[in-house]
Amino acid sequence: MIVTKQWLNEWIEIDAIDTDKIVLALNAIGLEVDGVHQLRLPQNVVVGEVLSCEKHPNADKLNVCQVNVGESVQQIVCGAKNVAAGQKVAVALIGAELPDGIKIKKAKLRDVESCGMICSSTELGLPKINDGIMILDESIGALEIGKPLCDYPLLNDDVIEIGLTPNRGDCQSIYGVARDLSVYFDLEVKTLNQKEEEENQPGVGRVLHLQGSEALNSSYMYKVFDNTEIAVPLLVELRLGIAEVESSCLLGKLIDYSTYVTGVLLRAYNHACFCEQEDKAKIVIIKDENNLDALYALDKEKVAITGIAQMSQCKANALDKRIIVEANYTHPEIIASLSANKKLGADKHLYRSSRGSEPSLGFGIHYFMKMLTKRSSVMFYADAQQMIHDVEERVLNVHQSDLTAMIGEEIPKSRIIKILKHLGFGVNFAFEQDVMNVKIPQFRTDVVNVQDICEEIVRIVGIDNITSKPFEFAEKSKINQPYLDFKKRQMYRYRAVAAGFFETLHFVFDDSEKAKQFHLPRLEEALEVANPITSELNTLRSSLIPNILNAVSNNLKFGKKRVALFEVGSVFSAKREESKKIAFVFSGENGLPEIANHGKPSEIDFFAFASKIQNVLGHFTLLPFVEVNGLCSPYEAACVIIDGVEAGFMARVNVQVEKELDLARTYICELDFNALSYGRKIAKEYSKLPSSSRDLSLLVDVTMQYAQLEAFINTIAPKELIKFAVIDRYVHESLGNKVSLTLKLQFQSMDKTFEEEEIASMVEKLLLQIQEKFGITIR
Repeated sequence: MIVTKQWLNEWIEIDAIDTDKIVLALNAIGLEVDGVHQLRLPQNVVVGEVLSCEKHPNADKLNVCQVNVGESVQQIVCGAKNVAAGQKVAVALIGAELPDGIKIKKAKLRDVESCGMICSSTELGLPKINDGIMILDESIGALEIGKPLCDYPLLNDDVIEIGLTPNRGDCQSIYGVARDLSVYFDLEVKTLNQKEEEENQPGVGRVLHLQGSEALNSSYMYKVFDNTEIAVPLLVELRLGIAEVESSCLLGKLIDYSTYVTGVLLRAYNHACFCEQEDKAKIVIIKDENNLDALYALDKEKVAITGIAQMSQCKANALDKRIIVEANYTHPEIIASLSANKKLGADKHLYRSSRGSEPSLGFGIHYFMKMLTKRSSVMFYADAQQMIHDVEERVLNVHQSDLTAMIGEEIPKSRIIKILKHLGFGVNFAFEQDVMNVKIPQFRTDVVNVQDICEEIVRIVGIDNITSKPFEFAEKSKINQPYLDFKKRQMYRYRAVAAGFFETLHFVFDDSEKAKQFHLPRLEEALEVANPITSELNTLRSSLIPNILNAVSNNLKFGKKRVALFEVGSVFSAKREESKKIAFVFSGENGLPEIANHGKPSEIDFFAFASKIQNVLGHFTLLPFVEVNGLCSPYEAACVIIDGVEAGFMARVNVQVEKELDLARTYICELDFNALSYGRKIAKEYSKLPSSSRDLSLLVDVTMQYAQLEAFINTIAPKELIKFAVIDRYVHESLGNKVSLTLKLQFQSMDKTFEEEEIASMVEKLLLQIQEKFGITIR
């Protein structure tokens, strides 16, 4: 945002305040100044009047001018196309030195003497406003022939560039910056005097009719004027150049200037766009296909999207006879949310509207009328057509005690109220009470809570004016949930590395086509990623496995014979609910080539993979995995049960997927990280006496699940049976539809060492109950 001292001075009296103090004030109130530079016109450059202008006798592109410079009339040869008799111009006299280093001397141009130079704006160090000389007018002050231009304050200004943060949309205008600065210097902001309309002026209702929907989110105000001639003051053109605002036509310059000064979004439309011949114009405002407020002409053609874009076919210019001027306002959150990731052909208004424009539409319209009527010949129609969207007032209950706690010292209530009122906030209070009801002005969309109110007070009071206090540090317990979560992740990561796995990290994004191919959960369409990084990372992942499998495939292609990877990360459900998971993938050879395996290690298998996972997790149980996804082989898949809770699955990768990714035999495991055990280790009493073990081979029906047998033994086992597990599974045709399961039973007592008869008795009793329940016999 670029402002100048004299520009600000039109709204607050800062002429007597040094520019350095203004810069310090802007920085103090949070409007950080990025740079300051001075515009100073050189000496010996004066106001001149072109008395006559004749063609150069020896050059087609030169003119010989007689110019009155006050004390004398000088002959000056000028090559500008726009020079003409009767003009007031900037004349560099002999002896003047221009900013680009040119020294003006008496010279002869094609045998004609020239005593000076008629200057353009750029030759004087000012912004470019045209391709010829700079024609002066009364907008810079009363023009006195021969008066040095360095004595005109409006031309010799201090330019200040402010780096606005996106939340301060209210300061995207000269008026907005002046409003904030006025609070710091305790000055009153000047009001805009409105010209009273003449009694015999025709009403705007004769030439314009509005039609709108009740569902609109925007507010509108319209004025209409008949145009004879539009002219732009020199000061307006220079200031637009300083602010780096480019406009293509005279009307556009006045529109842009008024928007830059007031912050109100203004647009100009050709009246003929909305009517036929001399009929009344009809503007229809409804929601468009993107749910944005849009203007439509009679032929149902969209001519503008409010706050975003205006179609070129309806833009007015200085040659149009009847022109409609629009002021509009939409809450910036609506603009930002509805226009995101849509190709709407947005123009320069979107930057302002998405950060917050000025909602006082009448202020912008009347300022534009004032600027237009200064030098133009126009006739405005009386009154205005408007359509206002009612916005619910936001009120915050602010306790002074809360402000004191946040600031660190008490600011008098009277000063707080004065600051807030100067900033445009409404305040209702009672001096004997602690609470204040603060009404948030519509132009401050960034203020939403008490902390924001506190920030407003502190930036005006000044952080340097608040008494500093020593920092009080009382260390709190670091044992909180985030710390425990971190330690849990760290423990399982260390265990996984110790078990031979390498950690890998991936984006939380994945390819939605792969998720579909593997029958993995996918995001609901309304919750999909709006602006993906790439076409291959276009959705949030629902599983860690696909990305790890790609990493395994890449490692195998580089000649690796075995790859073991794991990852701990976030995954998302169809409704974008986030959860933490841990996944393991092992592919290829189970060990390294060595003497023991003759340099040919065996491939990984299900039980070897499960053993590695057990080294990481500790004890768990495997059950049949029913809902097999597209990643898993239906023949080698199991649910992982930890402490009675289903934590995830373990399986071989589907053979088809192995072929597609050029994988060796590969096994995967994905678990809910929250289901993994992590807690304080509890010491238990143990027996000092030796344990005794027995092997028991049972003939079990081939269709029976071991988990069923295990659960039954757990319910009937004596307390002396401290551990049992399957150590062998034997299948032979001689067994028919039976398999042989060998269980190792381990007995131990806290009180004595068992004798052989006691162990045999417990085994026999256990076998009898198993036989009665399942018909299982000993082999």
